Amino acid sequence: MKSLWKKVAVISAASVMSIGTATSASAHAGFDNRGVVPTKGTSSVVLLRIGHGCVAPDGVTKVATHAVSSVIPAALLANPASAAMQIPGFDAVVVPSSEKDSAGQPVSHTITWTAKDDIFDINPVGFAEFGIRGKWANSGLHWIETTQICRIATKTVTPAKIKTVTDPVTKLKIKAWFPAVTKKSYQELKISWSVRDSAAPTVLSADKTSETGPAPSITIAEPAVK
Repeated sequence: MKSLWKKVAVISAASVMSIGTATSASAHAGFDNRGVVPTKGTSSVVLLRIGHGCVAPDGVTKVATHAVSSVIPAALLANPASAAMQIPGFDAVVVPSSEKDSAGQPVSHTITWTAKDDIFDINPVGFAEFGIRGKWANSGLHWIETTQICRIATKTVTPAKIKTVTDPVTKLKIKAWFPAVTKKSYQELKISWSVRDSAAPTVLSADKTSETGPAPSITIAEPAVK
């Protein structure tokens, strides 16, 4: 009986370690298929999950995500023109690559989701999902190089003031009041999920404004033999 309990304990511990590893990997960028196996020649939806925002150069401040773009190889989807999930508050654009294959077709398409306004930026401590739908072209492992853009907004206020100007009609010097003006500028931070190794660490640039990490991947199954 003791031997049996020891085996159960070992199996339970291994399960916990496995769950922990999976959670760690999904904290970056990955796919969730909602239990559906993507299969060659079959249409389905996969959800690209972005697990967190960026970190400002100070190493502390968390920054919201403003845009996400993914390169979809033609080997996965030949024509993903209508493959991007439409998300409220975001514009979704699909752009074919300039590189063409021997038949003159784009070797990939890039889907980019961009927040229409700062208020739609994704909370940096939460996650978001971006759907991609299509009839999968080829089975096997496909790497989806993905770029995540975060933005730090800075407001500059020019205070209201009274200035002496020339009246365009009378040509006389008059005093006019100019209201305060607020201008907003942005510093972009980038995470490039492009390394084709799911176990690769994330690497921060010297100026701490960009980061490189493992690309999300998806495996397309062969159809069942009937």
